[in-house]
Amino acid sequence: MGYGYNWGNEALGSGKVRFCYGRGFEDGLQSDVDGRLADTDFAGINWDIFDKDNRLLNSPDLHGLQRLQLSQFSGSDHQPGLWFDMSGYRRPSDNLGNLWHSRRGLPGSGLADFRYFISGGYSQSQPNANGMFNDFPAMMMGLEGPNQDNENGYALYAGVRYDIDSLNLKIGAEYNWGSEYWVALSPGHDDIYQAKLATRGQVFELYTIWDIPAGEAISQYGRAFIRLGYQHYDYDYSGSGDWNMKPYDLGNQADLMSLQMMGMDPVESADQVYVTFEAFF
Repeated sequence: MGYGYNWGNEALGSGKVRFCYGRGFEDGLQSDVDGRLADTDFAGINWDIFDKDNRLLNSPDLHGLQRLQLSQFSGSDHQPGLWFDMSGYRRPSDNLGNLWHSRRGLPGSGLADFRYFISGGYSQSQPNANGMFNDFPAMMMGLEGPNQDNENGYALYAGVRYDIDSLNLKIGAEYNWGSEYWVALSPGHDDIYQAKLATRGQVFELYTIWDIPAGEAISQYGRAFIRLGYQHYDYDYSGSGDWNMKPYDLGNQADLMSLQMMGMDPVESADQVYVTFEAFF
């Protein structure tokens, strides 16, 4: 549901504000016996403050209510337990609290055929008594309880692109960085390994796009292109995209030992080359 408006100023163009709401998990019509689960809802406001030509100032503020934990707790005593239930599938077992997410983005056009964008992100966990970003080895040894602190995460995303219209070719570079407690809203990503924008660390990317000059022959809204790119991931912390487990410092030997205790061997760096064919109509 939204509302569009015009600034009445040629430089600012138009804008729109939209409200969204959804339910990601439905607990069912009957109440839980022990009350451990509740519905998982999502709500947000996405505001295009101004939109003119290639300039757009966008401000989404999103709130996830009652995030689920995926089987780090199992059993009625809520002690750290199996990652998987007896069927072998990860399952929700407890509500953990809420998650705020906000972003500010400004794309625009530069000199000649250069394009650029820059965006900053902020997330905050708001756990209940079950905690978020828990240190499970320490909890198993009775050294500490669930982490009930609000943890703040930060991210930066920027890119530049040069368009060669005579060749239907675009050449670009992107960079993104995420802090220790950064949580991105990217669980439905289609990256081969892990979500690029959820990375707690750095990602460098180079790419080319060739626009196939045939899309408009199918539809006036048609567009087709082939993209070739290279990405280098450099992780600073484990658990990118996860709010259940503490982000362990991959440069700290004690943190690496904690991960080994859980049978985990996290990736510290990765390289990826990809080719995609995409069509819009």
